[in-house]
Amino acid sequence: MSAAMPDEGPAVLVAVTTFRRTELLPPLVAAIRDSAGAAGTRMRIALVDNDPERSASAVATGLGADYVSEPTPGIAAARQAALDAARAGELVAMVDDDVVPQPGWLDALLRVWAAEHPAVVMGYVEYVWPESTDPWIVAGGFMRRRRRVTGQHLDALATGNVLVDAAQVRQLGVSFDTNLGLAGGEDMLFGRAILAAGGSIIASADSVVRDEVPAARTTREFVRRRTISQGQMRTRLLTRTSSTPRRILLRGVHLLGGVARLIVFSARGALARLRGDIAAHAVLTRRTWFAQGRMLGAIGHVTPEYARPPKPNTAPA
Repeated sequence: MSAAMPDEGPAVLVAVTTFRRTELLPPLVAAIRDSAGAAGTRMRIALVDNDPERSASAVATGLGADYVSEPTPGIAAARQAALDAARAGELVAMVDDDVVPQPGWLDALLRVWAAEHPAVVMGYVEYVWPESTDPWIVAGGFMRRRRRVTGQHLDALATGNVLVDAAQVRQLGVSFDTNLGLAGGEDMLFGRAILAAGGSIIASADSVVRDEVPAARTTREFVRRRTISQGQMRTRLLTRTSSTPRRILLRGVHLLGGVARLIVFSARGALARLRGDIAAHAVLTRRTWFAQGRMLGAIGHVTPEYARPPKPNTAPA
């Protein structure tokens, strides 16, 4: 597709970051094209493949999409590769490979950008639980995003549905921290760096992508592991500093904060369970698990949020 249609607004690169989930890509690319709105006439789509074996290459060719290979493991490396792939004057819309864009999602992002020219416009990710999901998990607020008001200036960033002004971000001297590897938190650090450099992040409530949660992620064990990992990563990211004494101090503060929260939320959760208040018990359990993660992160124990299983051994016996 053409990268430039100067009289109709900026060109857009829609970057789909992916890792060995090629079965999701054909319906996603079709949904991107069908739901882009007026902006669809000036967008191009790129599959940003984080698989060193380039498993999405043939899929990209078959779908008429551009292909970007980023073998460095980790979502941060893939996000940065998406920004680096932008042509002059192109904005970059990022979506994950497991979402379904809703009608007008791209136009909504562009309207906010055109009005205020922020460094980033953040859309909304709507998590949709299977009907058979344990009501306790749904009530607990796991994998839930708050829907912000359009035009609201934000102090945090999540990159599952965003529009990035790549040229502005480069001018600010900001990039994704590719040293994170398979750890999460790349969006939090990226957003903080943009704000610190004087850029802005603005919400678009009308830009919606749906994330239909797979059944494998609806168990209490999965949400427990994920919540603890998120707590670990938050402590790790908030205690990053080149000063050893300051790092020790910050970790001590987070350790004590985690202990205090663990005690309070555990006690309140037990009371909620006795009362039969399912929603309160679920929320307080989530907060207890997050506190456990903060404590583990404070002592240097971090489990990568995006840890990948080992590749099956296909060698003959």
